[in-house]
Amino acid sequence: MGPFPHDAPPAAITPDNPAGTDGFEFVEFAHPQPQELETLFARMGYVAVARHKTKAITVWRQGDINYIVNAEPGSHAMRFVEEHGPCAPSMAWRVVDAQHAFDHAVKMGATPYQGEDKTLDVPAIVGIGGSLLYFVDQYGAKGSVYDGEFDWLGERDPKPQGVGFYYLDHLTHNVYRGNMDKWW
Repeated sequence: MGPFPHDAPPAAITPDNPAGTDGFEFVEFAHPQPQELETLFARMGYVAVARHKTKAITVWRQGDINYIVNAEPGSHAMRFVEEHGPCAPSMAWRVVDAQHAFDHAVKMGATPYQGEDKTLDVPAIVGIGGSLLYFVDQYGAKGSVYDGEFDWLGERDPKPQGVGFYYLDHLTHNVYRGNMDKWW
């Protein structure tokens, strides 16, 4: 198995990795009753580590896994909940260069997302079903993407141990039947 994120070679923009992907920064969750998510995440060992300075958005963390709870009225996430019910309306990918990854995705046919209602002020595209896919290049030794828009609830950029989850190894982004060619 491996390489695991902690021992993987540094990501690079190459012919085999043209967007320069380097793992996941976060999965965003939204629910008509956000306290339901907070209770669930706490039971799973996640800890609230940061809150957005102006929006009802909280970063929950365990190890190197970030879950975002978005309860901001009128946000993309809450509108997505109105249409789909409790869900994961977005995810963020760590990349070598966020603007390069965004430009590459758009060049390959992705639709840019230009709304003012994003979770973070970083490049994003429209994903399957109207979800959002963010590109983040500020992580690890380069600092934290949360520093500018969030207040830490204690120590800066902590890595709570929780119950032992350390990183996300994969996510599934399901396509509607008959639409695989559009996303391939």
